[in-house]
Amino acid sequence: MKRILISTLMAIGVSLTACGGGSTVASTVADAPAPFGDPQLVAAWTKIQWYFRSNAEAAQYEADKTYEAAALAGVHLDRKGNMYVTTPRWMSAKLPSTLSQVVNINGSPLLLPFPNWDAHDLTKANGLRNVLGFNIDSKNRMWLVDMGWVAGESSVPDGAQKIVVIDLNTGVELKRYPIPDAVANRNTAFLNDLVIDEKREVAYITDSGNRSVVASADPAVNTSGKVHTAAGILIYDYKANSARRVLDMDKSVVDDFSSWLTVSGDKVFSDTSRLAVGINGIALSNDGQTLYWNVTVGDGVYNAPTSALLDPAMSAAQLSAAVKGPLKIGGGSDGMTSDSKGRIYSTNLTEAKIQYFTAADPTWKTVATSPGRGKGFDWPDTLAWDDTGGLYVTTNWLNKAFTGQMKFDGAPNYRIYRIQTDAQFGYVK
Repeated sequence: MKRILISTLMAIGVSLTACGGGSTVASTVADAPAPFGDPQLVAAWTKIQWYFRSNAEAAQYEADKTYEAAALAGVHLDRKGNMYVTTPRWMSAKLPSTLSQVVNINGSPLLLPFPNWDAHDLTKANGLRNVLGFNIDSKNRMWLVDMGWVAGESSVPDGAQKIVVIDLNTGVELKRYPIPDAVANRNTAFLNDLVIDEKREVAYITDSGNRSVVASADPAVNTSGKVHTAAGILIYDYKANSARRVLDMDKSVVDDFSSWLTVSGDKVFSDTSRLAVGINGIALSNDGQTLYWNVTVGDGVYNAPTSALLDPAMSAAQLSAAVKGPLKIGGGSDGMTSDSKGRIYSTNLTEAKIQYFTAADPTWKTVATSPGRGKGFDWPDTLAWDDTGGLYVTTNWLNKAFTGQMKFDGAPNYRIYRIQTDAQFGYVK
């Protein structure tokens, strides 16, 4: 096992606290059940800001306008209540870090690179290059997947695509698995989200595959052009430190040629090209028997029994036949999660909502929504939990960020909300 140097936050006396600013979200809508409280704003940024090591670094960040390429994506909390977020290097390699802890400095939420600054140095062979998906289990182990590629690169270095597991209690790196091309092709993979089955010590990882498609502004090119996203699901075995790929380019994981993602009334990339993103969010039932996932450019949630997914003897055709769905949600979706009471949650990008269903009642019910465009829930992204029943969501208006339409001199562009529930995260342990 390898010990990694974690920036010791206790040494600088910082902690995460709730911070104000920005607009609030309207109270839960009429069809939301009583167990859900109103969304409370936890953190907000007009520009994502780091806890820089010097004034010179901070000034350079502003001068280069690097903040224009810094988009909030994932969020998770550890068992001590510390919050971590990802800022993927999709649009710029200059971002100070791609995985950070949120710390409160003089009332402002700032990002402190995790586990330390050096780990995000792109000249370091074993560093963190582009992290989007991660999660933290009940043992306080952080499981993360590094896409490996960063903006501007024509090729991905050997070993750059990887899965890393870190013990947050000790700072020990427990596992590192370089993902081979046979499991996720470095030229097409977009390693997105993951969910952990602690009982089996297995992680399921979504590969959205959107780097395989250069989408055209002409829908006919995609409807007749025959190129789907090279999407699939990775299954990582912690004990064996190995992985395999399932449902590769299955109809349940690729993008839908007939769909053009709409977010809060805006057609995404309407003036340039059609966004092509396959499978994205992923969640486990609280008994670990069913895996759920959604598709961003499509409509609906699919599921399959984990017994089939974990059986290496299953053929591709047999596994495809075991998939059920879609349960339509009314547009594109992103983050997913589950709780201890059997609810399966998904964000709804098209309608700016968080929604859920149960296996017993597979109809969508709304937990929270935005009171209007630009007022809080535009592109609800990742869903996460704390240990007191709090459901968290990041919002980031990615369609504006990707097209250079985001403004950085007004209301917050990036927000994190907390919603009190009557449940806990559905850990499978």
